[in-house]
Amino acid sequence: MSFVRLHRHFLSWERPWLPQIAAWLGRGWDGAGPLDLSRTLALVPTRQSARRLREALAEHAARHGAAVFPPRAHTPDTLLALASEGAGVATRLEALLAWSEVLRGVDLATVQAVFPIAPPRRDFAWSWRLAESLFRLQSQLTEAGLGFADVAPRAGPEFPEGERWRQLAQLEQLQTEALAARERVEPHAARRAFAANPVLPPEIERVVLLASPDPLPLLVGMLDRWAGRVPVDVVVFGPPDETDLFDAVGRPVPDVWAQRVIALPDFERRVHVVSDPAAEANRATTLIQRYPEPDGRVAVGLADPDVLPRLEHTLARAGIGYYNPEGRVRRSEGLYTLLAALAALAREASFDTIAALARCPDFLASLQERFGADFSVADFLEELDDLRAEHLPADLDQARRVVPGPESAVARGLQVVADLHAVLRTEEFPASALAALQLVFGERRLELRRADDARVAEAAAAWRDVMRECAAARDQFAGLESNDAWDVALRLYGDSRRTEEKPDASLELQGWLELLWEDAPHLIVAGMNDGLVPDAIVGDPFLPESLRTRLGLRSNAARFARDAYLLEAMATSRAQGGRVDLLLARASGGGDPLRPSRLLLRCDDAQLPARIDYLFRAPAAEEPELPWTRAWKLTPRRLPPPAKVPVTGLRTWLACPFRFYLTQVLRMEPVDPEKTEMDARDFGTLCHAALEAMARAPALRDCVDEAALREFLLADFDRVARARFGEQLTLPLVVQLESARQRLIKVAALQAAERAAGWVVQRVEWAFSLDVGGLEVRGKIDRIDRHETSGAWRVLDYKTSDTAVPPVKSHLRPQREGDDVLPDWMRVNVDGRDCVWADLQLPMYIRAIAAEAGGAGAVSCGYINLPKAASETALALWPELSGDLMAAAQACADGVAARILAGEFWPPVELDADRDPFGSLFHQGAAESVEWEAPS
Repeated sequence: MSFVRLHRHFLSWERPWLPQIAAWLGRGWDGAGPLDLSRTLALVPTRQSARRLREALAEHAARHGAAVFPPRAHTPDTLLALASEGAGVATRLEALLAWSEVLRGVDLATVQAVFPIAPPRRDFAWSWRLAESLFRLQSQLTEAGLGFADVAPRAGPEFPEGERWRQLAQLEQLQTEALAARERVEPHAARRAFAANPVLPPEIERVVLLASPDPLPLLVGMLDRWAGRVPVDVVVFGPPDETDLFDAVGRPVPDVWAQRVIALPDFERRVHVVSDPAAEANRATTLIQRYPEPDGRVAVGLADPDVLPRLEHTLARAGIGYYNPEGRVRRSEGLYTLLAALAALAREASFDTIAALARCPDFLASLQERFGADFSVADFLEELDDLRAEHLPADLDQARRVVPGPESAVARGLQVVADLHAVLRTEEFPASALAALQLVFGERRLELRRADDARVAEAAAAWRDVMRECAAARDQFAGLESNDAWDVALRLYGDSRRTEEKPDASLELQGWLELLWEDAPHLIVAGMNDGLVPDAIVGDPFLPESLRTRLGLRSNAARFARDAYLLEAMATSRAQGGRVDLLLARASGGGDPLRPSRLLLRCDDAQLPARIDYLFRAPAAEEPELPWTRAWKLTPRRLPPPAKVPVTGLRTWLACPFRFYLTQVLRMEPVDPEKTEMDARDFGTLCHAALEAMARAPALRDCVDEAALREFLLADFDRVARARFGEQLTLPLVVQLESARQRLIKVAALQAAERAAGWVVQRVEWAFSLDVGGLEVRGKIDRIDRHETSGAWRVLDYKTSDTAVPPVKSHLRPQREGDDVLPDWMRVNVDGRDCVWADLQLPMYIRAIAAEAGGAGAVSCGYINLPKAASETALALWPELSGDLMAAAQACADGVAARILAGEFWPPVELDADRDPFGSLFHQGAAESVEWEAPS
């Protein structure tokens, strides 16, 4: 193309762009009457720039006391979208479904260059993923007016991928035919046809391309065709005396810009190297806070999308209003979460899907509205968690079989889930989705004057539109199953965006390509890292850089030139009376290293070493701006100290007094919402039940037959396991139950040997209560034996932890650094070793039975260890627990009891995260996270 009919105009980049272009478009207007630009078609790079253009023209006309009829503004995308307004042009969804149909039906032997290895499953999920990839490839090629069939001829006879592209062209032809059979036109073909013969609206008398450094090649061809009918002006924001920097349509010339020095004055004060995107957000917010009213005086650009959520957070904390013109994807909204949960429930009623649905706010609100004031959402969630923890149900049917009662909150909630599952399974999409939403929202009344309700109504309307589109597509493509339609609809809905009105005096958070049209005197740009600025495509499986260049597509060299120009234009337009701050991170939010933008190294050779040293210097270890502060501290309810505690509570207090308060006073328990297998307590409870049954069975009291004991233990264990978990077991449960069986088999051998040695079980699960310094300590001893000949007593505790631990190691730990501040009664010297009491369980057991046994010295104690390695099942006794050591244990128990009764539950012991069941509540330690008031 010669472009001789295009007229280039340069507006100085030493002054702000928007006032200049407003004046240029209004040149010749004398201010009499409105500024009428309605016969002008203005082509701008982005939607945001179109809005800024209208605002600038309105301000320009207002200065003359007049109004303005703005030009018809289009971005390349909105202009080419006019091609889709014709009758019969397929939607994106229809085009993707056509691709999916072709990919599942084509004979792969005819396209082996595309599919050298056949996929293991040619299902809808596979075909949809590939359809999206091929649709994107079509979009990229259409930017230059090309289809798949055009690639091999354009690439030349030596092109090694020619056969692959010819087969891709065959597939594209099949997709086009699949749409034609449904009287639909392939949308990319429609765009190319529109661009080949672009029709201007009859009222348009002039076309202007405004400050667009990277127009689509397809749009450039349209401009050349229009130039034969109406005047076409290209307006460049750049130096009028350096016109060779740009081509005929205002694109920066790659060869020139690859060598150009970019002037960035006061480099080390205006370029900020920080640690990560969070630090970028902090630094940007600090810079913005210098302005009492930042709107219009400072602007923010984000080249790195990872900075956006962090910047929104820091701005909100600083009380600065902000606005994202791109809107928010609906994937982050509550309705999407509900719809995703319903889609999962439509596929299967597993307990995981039930738990996900149960935590959707809209579902919980529907339960409250359905059952009224006597229904407690908190009870429902608590009972659901208890149901999972206790029974580990695999699915809805199993969960409903083990509910505590038909009137319980969880039973009523699960009935609603069952109703939802029924309509989702019996109806086809979208009727199933509509019926499910009616069940959820049927009792709810929206008050549209309330912002929250208005958002719900708007989101529901958007979902309704998606359902209509999917319903129409299902009528056309019969192979789209109901579950697949759910997935497609969720993708379409989740990827759509919700836009809102810009709040007054709010700061706009703009993308990199928007910033050329920003005229605020102070510009802050975050994300100045290579790969972001300049933008680059690396490793494209279809369109490598060399092929893109041959096809006339936008190359990485062109992107480099564009971004170099944008950076210099932003800096030059603010050189007099303005300022640009550039922020870059050394690492991503995920910890991956990042490089500084290559554009920051486009300087004189003499300056290069200093810039490299500065850009690659490690940032300060701590960011001085906006240091992390705690929004609030947790304030536990203050309750009186307990009058009685379980014997295990002494161990809890010794480990951490504050966590004792959480568990024994506030009755808090950690909840695992993703529990899929038994925890240590569940496992131990099941094993204990079988062992208790064996010890209580009169027929087995004197049994020394290992086989009989084994048969009894396994039968009783299986009975209890079935009663708790049902017949349908998950794989983790199968493995755990088999592990428990192996351990019980070893206990049968151990019991037979102990009975043969003269030990007889006297008591099982024997409950006791002790007065320890005025505190009632309660417990149950798993088993008490007495020797039939010597009359000696012993107390035994079953331990089912994975690793066998001797009693002395579980009760006494070595003294550590910092233990010197502990009270004397917590410390004890054992055989010359300084130790600290960690548990008092067995000493309390001995004290409980001592009176009956004739004194503590007449009682021995220990564990029956049932570790993961079943071969290590054995009796582990603690013969040293007597005399002075027993007295030391009693002194420690008295000390703990006194502290508990005095309400001394502070300070906490800082535990490792993997050992702290309440670790998720604390950030930077329990002491820093909790506001504790000492008792008066």
